[in-house]
Amino acid sequence: KAHAVSACLSTEPYPNKVMFEQNFNIGKISNLQASQQQVRGYAEVQCLPLYSILLALNRTSVDYFSLDVEGMDLQVLQTIPWNKIDIKTLSVEFYHDDEGKGTLRKFMEEKGYTVYTEVTHPNNYANDFIFYRNDIIPKIPKA
Repeated sequence: KAHAVSACLSTEPYPNKVMFEQNFNIGKISNLQASQQQVRGYAEVQCLPLYSILLALNRTSVDYFSLDVEGMDLQVLQTIPWNKIDIKTLSVEFYHDDEGKGTLRKFMEEKGYTVYTEVTHPNNYANDFIFYRNDIIPKIPKA
């Protein structure tokens, strides 16, 4: 079962409004303040924490979560109360993140996840980590 929500994922643990840069498939949250006047190519959008959305859907268990928010992926993940939600597997983009993919990987390892694989494409169409929760698949010893 899948659900769609007409909102962005918040980078804060509470709802907020942000300016969103509309740029086809690489649109993203802008540094412009939501209170600023209308700027061409930008729109004010409502953002909600993932946890709030899941609670509204009466769901705290997710089999697969795909996150690709053009550079704000780690910030979105940091809003999740990991002790209250059950996410088994995730794909998370790392390409546009200023913190770097090492920081993302370390954060997820601290939350009890392991990188299953790294999915990349030469033209940067894919730059994702696939994570699984450690209790889902036993760790494979490294050679």
